[in-house]
Amino acid sequence: MLMESFVAVMALVAASIIEPGLYFAMNTPPAGLGIVMPNLHEMGGENAAMIAAQLKEVTVHAAATVSSWGFVISPEQILQTAKDIGEPSVLNRAGGAPTLAVGIAHVFHKIIPMADMGFWYHFGILFEALFILTALDAGTRAGRFMLQDLLGNFVPFLKKTDSLVAGIIGTAGCVGLWGYLLYQGVVDPLGGVKSLWPLFGISNQMLAAVALVLGTVVLVKMQRTKYIWVTVIPAAWLLLCTTWALGLKLFSSNPQMEGFFFMAQQYKEKIAAGGELTAQQIANMNHIVVNNYTNAGLSILFLVVVYSIIFYGIKTWLNVRNNKVRTDKETPYVPVPEGGVKTSSHH
Repeated sequence: MLMESFVAVMALVAASIIEPGLYFAMNTPPAGLGIVMPNLHEMGGENAAMIAAQLKEVTVHAAATVSSWGFVISPEQILQTAKDIGEPSVLNRAGGAPTLAVGIAHVFHKIIPMADMGFWYHFGILFEALFILTALDAGTRAGRFMLQDLLGNFVPFLKKTDSLVAGIIGTAGCVGLWGYLLYQGVVDPLGGVKSLWPLFGISNQMLAAVALVLGTVVLVKMQRTKYIWVTVIPAAWLLLCTTWALGLKLFSSNPQMEGFFFMAQQYKEKIAAGGELTAQQIANMNHIVVNNYTNAGLSILFLVVVYSIIFYGIKTWLNVRNNKVRTDKETPYVPVPEGGVKTSSHH
């Protein structure tokens, strides 16, 4: 969590370095900018000239849209940034990774100017990939045991963590769950992992809050209540921030907040109005409606899970507050014999 916090600080610094107009041009989905991105994979083919012309056209439109929000940016600035980092375009780069990489490229290019921004941009992407993959590895390992424990309530065999077959089933199930989101992100440009970006920061901090709540319960059961301020204060702060943020993302009608229910309703009204929308734009808007409702459902689920844990944590504290004996053990305490524990040795 400490490492994640440092990365979060780096991301905030990197985001503050970038021009606000460029930030919104990068992170706003195409449908939000009123554009349809050309197929950039054909930039090197026979249709390269046509794709380049389309890209220039959508960049002009994107710059005008972002500028109308009060964050002035020119098409030339957007195109030059893409050229500097060695990419065909920086549009449709929603999420923290490209933003952080561009910020890193700006900083390191100023410090070590002999290496161009393209080098530092891809260095930043590599740094993030290693960080994400290690987190994914740790998450898959933990998720495997959680999934086995959950499914073991229905099929007891799956609770055997020392079983190769049960381990393979648990791992495959866990990989399949996050793998599906990756797959959806590939087949649907607006779906999968990309649609869940708004929840990543909140879910991470809620996970930290849950860990602190569980730490508080352990301290209470250890009869170390005078130390619980160490976990209670940061837990309360995290819960306040994340709950407030989720409340805004769920119910805010401020367009700049992009509340899930508000955005879903806005796009439903645009679809119903019709007008000069193309079939592709309507399809994209339908995806955005579904994605916003999905995010809203997951947000509510997060709140239910987190506050259920808090409820049971408080209930546990109330049950043991008058107990003067430590209750932080799942099995009865067994003292070591006076003569020690005999062990057999093999030579």
